[in-house]
Amino acid sequence: MRLIALRTTANAAKGNVRFGLTLCLVMTLSAPAFSGGAAKDSGAPWIVAASIIRNGGSSGSGGYLKSGLIITAAHLTDADANMGVHIAGVALPARVAKQGSLEDVDLSLLSVDQDKLPARIRPLQMQLCEAPPWPADPVIVVDAGKATRSHIIAPQVLPYAMRSKFSTLIADVAKTGNSGSGVFDPNRKCLLGIMSRKFTVGTAGDQRDIAKYFVPATEIREFIPVELRS
Repeated sequence: MRLIALRTTANAAKGNVRFGLTLCLVMTLSAPAFSGGAAKDSGAPWIVAASIIRNGGSSGSGGYLKSGLIITAAHLTDADANMGVHIAGVALPARVAKQGSLEDVDLSLLSVDQDKLPARIRPLQMQLCEAPPWPADPVIVVDAGKATRSHIIAPQVLPYAMRSKFSTLIADVAKTGNSGSGVFDPNRKCLLGIMSRKFTVGTAGDQRDIAKYFVPATEIREFIPVELRS
Protein backbone atom coordinates (compact mmCIF):
# COMPACT_ATOMS: atom_id res chain seq x y z
CA MET A 1 0.00 0.00 0.00
CA ARG A 2 1.39 3.40 -0.94
CA LEU A 3 0.55 6.33 1.32
CA ILE A 4 0.59 9.69 -0.42
CA ALA A 5 0.55 12.96 1.52
CA LEU A 6 0.73 16.55 0.39
CA ARG A 7 4.11 17.78 1.67
CA THR A 8 4.96 14.37 3.14
CA THR A 9 5.11 10.91 1.61
CA ALA A 10 5.62 7.34 2.79
CA ASN A 11 5.83 4.10 0.87
CA ALA A 12 5.10 0.46 1.60
CA ALA A 13 4.79 -2.42 -0.84
CA LYS A 14 1.34 -3.95 -1.14
CA GLY A 15 -0.36 -4.07 -4.53
CA ASN A 16 -1.32 -0.98 -6.44
CA VAL A 17 -3.99 0.49 -4.15
CA ARG A 18 -3.51 4.17 -3.47
CA PHE A 19 -4.43 5.74 -0.15
CA GLY A 20 -4.31 9.52 -0.28
CA LEU A 21 -3.88 12.08 2.47
CA THR A 22 -5.07 15.50 1.26
CA LEU A 23 -5.17 18.88 2.95
CA CYS A 24 -8.61 20.48 3.20
CA LEU A 25 -8.05 23.95 1.82
CA VAL A 26 -11.38 24.92 0.26
CA MET A 27 -14.06 26.84 2.15
CA THR A 28 -17.71 26.38 1.24
CA LEU A 29 -19.63 29.62 1.68
CA SER A 30 -23.23 28.74 0.96
CA ALA A 31 -26.46 28.68 2.96
CA PRO A 32 -25.01 29.91 6.27
CA ALA A 33 -26.48 28.15 9.27
CA PHE A 34 -25.64 31.10 11.51
CA SER A 35 -25.15 34.82 11.14
CA GLY A 36 -22.14 37.01 11.73
CA GLY A 37 -19.81 34.05 12.09
CA ALA A 38 -21.48 32.91 15.29
CA ALA A 39 -23.66 29.88 15.91
CA LYS A 40 -26.48 30.97 18.20
CA ASP A 41 -28.25 29.36 21.09
CA SER A 42 -31.11 31.23 22.80
CA GLY A 43 -29.93 34.45 21.20
CA ALA A 44 -26.34 34.24 22.51
CA PRO A 45 -23.39 33.01 20.44
CA TRP A 46 -21.41 30.05 21.71
CA ILE A 47 -19.41 29.41 18.54
CA VAL A 48 -17.61 32.16 16.65
CA ALA A 49 -15.83 31.24 13.42
CA ALA A 50 -13.18 33.25 11.61
CA SER A 51 -11.85 33.45 8.08
CA ILE A 52 -8.05 33.25 8.09
CA ILE A 53 -6.28 35.73 5.81
CA ARG A 54 -2.68 35.17 4.71
CA ASN A 55 -0.90 37.82 2.63
CA GLY A 56 -4.21 39.34 1.65
CA GLY A 57 -5.93 36.14 0.51
CA SER A 58 -8.31 33.78 2.26
CA SER A 59 -6.57 30.55 3.31
CA GLY A 60 -9.18 28.76 5.45
CA SER A 61 -11.15 28.94 8.67
CA GLY A 62 -10.50 29.15 12.39
CA GLY A 63 -12.37 29.19 15.67
CA TYR A 64 -12.42 31.81 18.40
CA LEU A 65 -11.28 30.56 21.81
CA LYS A 66 -11.10 33.54 24.18
CA SER A 67 -9.23 36.76 24.94
CA GLY A 68 -8.47 37.49 21.28
CA LEU A 69 -7.11 33.99 20.60
CA ILE A 70 -8.07 32.07 17.46
CA ILE A 71 -7.14 28.44 16.79
CA THR A 72 -6.68 27.12 13.26
CA ALA A 73 -4.63 24.63 11.23
CA ALA A 74 -0.88 25.22 10.97
CA HIS A 75 -0.75 24.72 7.21
CA LEU A 76 -3.04 27.75 6.78
CA THR A 77 -0.66 30.18 8.49
CA ASP A 78 2.92 31.35 8.37
CA ALA A 79 4.76 33.18 11.12
CA ASP A 80 6.55 35.26 8.47
CA ALA A 81 3.40 36.13 6.51
CA ASN A 82 1.05 39.08 6.81
CA MET A 83 -1.74 37.44 8.80
CA GLY A 84 -5.25 38.69 9.49
CA VAL A 85 -8.76 37.45 10.26
CA HIS A 86 -12.32 38.31 9.36
CA ILE A 87 -14.39 37.63 12.47
CA ALA A 88 -17.88 38.64 13.54
CA GLY A 89 -18.08 41.23 10.78
CA VAL A 90 -14.73 42.93 11.35
CA ALA A 91 -11.31 42.55 9.73
CA LEU A 92 -8.34 42.56 12.08
CA PRO A 93 -4.59 42.06 11.77
CA ALA A 94 -3.38 38.94 13.56
CA ARG A 95 -0.15 37.82 15.17
CA VAL A 96 0.98 34.19 15.16
CA ALA A 97 1.25 33.41 18.88
CA LYS A 98 2.37 29.83 18.22
CA GLN A 99 3.00 28.01 14.96
CA GLY A 100 2.80 24.23 14.64
CA SER A 101 3.45 22.15 11.54
CA LEU A 102 1.58 19.72 9.34
CA GLU A 103 4.11 16.98 10.04
CA ASP A 104 3.86 17.34 13.84
CA VAL A 105 0.81 19.12 15.31
CA ASP A 106 -1.30 20.81 12.63
CA LEU A 107 -2.29 23.77 14.80
CA SER A 108 -1.64 27.49 14.83
CA LEU A 109 -2.67 29.98 17.50
CA LEU A 110 -3.41 33.51 16.32
CA SER A 111 -3.86 36.58 18.48
CA VAL A 112 -5.88 39.72 17.71
CA ASP A 113 -6.55 42.89 19.70
CA GLN A 114 -9.44 41.84 21.93
CA ASP A 115 -10.56 45.45 22.40
CA LYS A 116 -11.29 45.68 18.66
CA LEU A 117 -13.63 42.68 18.67
CA PRO A 118 -17.39 43.25 18.75
CA ALA A 119 -18.58 43.55 22.35
CA ARG A 120 -20.89 40.55 22.04
CA ILE A 121 -18.03 38.10 21.56
CA ARG A 122 -15.34 39.56 23.84
CA PRO A 123 -16.52 37.61 26.91
CA LEU A 124 -16.77 34.30 25.03
CA GLN A 125 -14.64 31.46 26.39
CA MET A 126 -14.88 28.33 24.27
CA GLN A 127 -14.49 25.20 26.36
CA LEU A 128 -12.28 22.38 25.12
CA CYS A 129 -14.02 19.02 25.41
CA GLU A 130 -12.76 16.80 28.22
CA ALA A 131 -14.29 13.49 27.09
CA PRO A 132 -12.92 11.89 23.90
CA PRO A 133 -15.37 11.41 21.02
CA TRP A 134 -16.77 7.97 20.23
CA PRO A 135 -17.94 6.52 16.90
CA ALA A 136 -21.48 7.65 16.01
CA ASP A 137 -21.31 10.69 18.33
CA PRO A 138 -22.92 13.72 16.62
CA VAL A 139 -20.78 16.76 15.80
CA ILE A 140 -21.22 20.19 14.28
CA VAL A 141 -18.50 21.33 11.88
CA VAL A 142 -18.32 25.14 11.64
CA ASP A 143 -16.29 27.03 9.07
CA ALA A 144 -16.28 30.74 8.26
CA GLY A 145 -19.51 30.45 6.28
CA LYS A 146 -21.70 27.63 7.53
CA ALA A 147 -22.36 24.95 10.13
CA THR A 148 -22.88 21.32 9.12
CA ARG A 149 -23.88 18.27 11.12
CA SER A 150 -21.86 15.07 10.90
CA HIS A 151 -20.73 12.24 13.17
CA ILE A 152 -17.60 10.56 14.47
CA ILE A 153 -16.39 7.42 12.68
CA ALA A 154 -13.96 4.76 13.89
CA PRO A 155 -10.30 4.90 12.79
CA GLN A 156 -10.62 1.36 11.45
CA VAL A 157 -11.36 2.92 8.05
CA LEU A 158 -7.64 3.77 7.87
CA PRO A 159 -4.65 1.43 7.47
CA TYR A 160 -3.58 -0.04 10.81
CA ALA A 161 -0.34 1.94 11.03
CA MET A 162 -2.21 5.27 10.79
CA ARG A 163 -5.00 4.64 13.28
CA SER A 164 -3.25 5.84 16.42
CA LYS A 165 -2.01 9.10 14.88
CA PHE A 166 -5.28 9.91 13.09
CA SER A 167 -7.87 8.50 15.48
CA THR A 168 -10.33 11.42 15.46
CA LEU A 169 -12.32 11.22 12.24
CA ILE A 170 -15.66 12.39 10.89
CA ALA A 171 -17.82 11.29 7.98
CA ASP A 172 -19.60 13.48 5.38
CA VAL A 173 -16.35 14.54 3.73
CA ALA A 174 -17.87 16.50 0.85
CA LYS A 175 -20.45 18.36 2.92
CA THR A 176 -18.49 19.61 5.92
CA GLY A 177 -16.10 22.50 6.46
CA ASN A 178 -12.46 22.12 5.57
CA SER A 179 -9.08 23.08 7.05
CA GLY A 180 -9.25 25.09 10.25
CA SER A 181 -12.97 24.48 10.77
CA GLY A 182 -14.03 23.79 14.33
CA VAL A 183 -15.54 20.41 15.21
CA PHE A 184 -17.96 20.82 18.12
CA ASP A 185 -19.92 18.59 20.47
CA PRO A 186 -23.48 19.96 20.17
CA ASN A 187 -24.60 18.36 23.44
CA ARG A 188 -21.77 19.43 25.74
CA LYS A 189 -21.19 22.66 23.80
CA CYS A 190 -17.43 22.31 23.64
CA LEU A 191 -14.69 22.20 21.00
CA LEU A 192 -13.70 18.67 19.98
CA GLY A 193 -10.99 19.72 17.55
CA ILE A 194 -9.76 21.59 14.48
CA MET A 195 -10.10 20.15 10.98
CA SER A 196 -6.76 19.20 9.44
CA ARG A 197 -7.02 16.94 6.38
CA LYS A 198 -9.05 14.38 4.46
CA PHE A 199 -8.33 10.83 3.39
CA THR A 200 -9.06 9.24 0.04
CA VAL A 201 -8.81 5.62 -1.02
CA GLY A 202 -8.87 3.85 -4.37
CA THR A 203 -6.91 3.18 -7.50
CA ALA A 204 -5.89 5.79 -10.05
CA GLY A 205 -8.98 7.19 -11.73
CA ASP A 206 -11.30 5.66 -9.15
CA GLN A 207 -10.72 7.46 -5.86
CA ARG A 208 -13.19 8.38 -3.14
CA ASP A 209 -13.03 10.36 0.07
CA ILE A 210 -13.60 8.27 3.19
CA ALA A 211 -12.95 10.49 6.20
CA LYS A 212 -11.71 13.81 7.56
CA TYR A 213 -9.27 14.06 10.44
CA PHE A 214 -9.40 16.75 13.12
CA VAL A 215 -6.70 17.60 15.66
CA PRO A 216 -8.37 16.68 18.98
CA ALA A 217 -8.98 18.90 22.00
CA THR A 218 -6.32 17.04 24.00
CA GLU A 219 -3.66 18.22 21.55
CA ILE A 220 -5.11 21.73 21.42
CA ARG A 221 -4.91 21.95 25.20
CA GLU A 222 -1.25 20.93 25.18
CA PHE A 223 -0.46 23.23 22.25
CA ILE A 224 -1.69 26.40 23.93
CA PRO A 225 1.16 28.04 25.89
CA VAL A 226 0.80 27.64 29.65
CA GLU A 227 0.55 31.37 30.24
CA LEU A 228 -2.47 31.59 27.93
CA ARG A 229 -4.43 28.62 29.28
CA SER A 230 -6.02 30.26 32.32
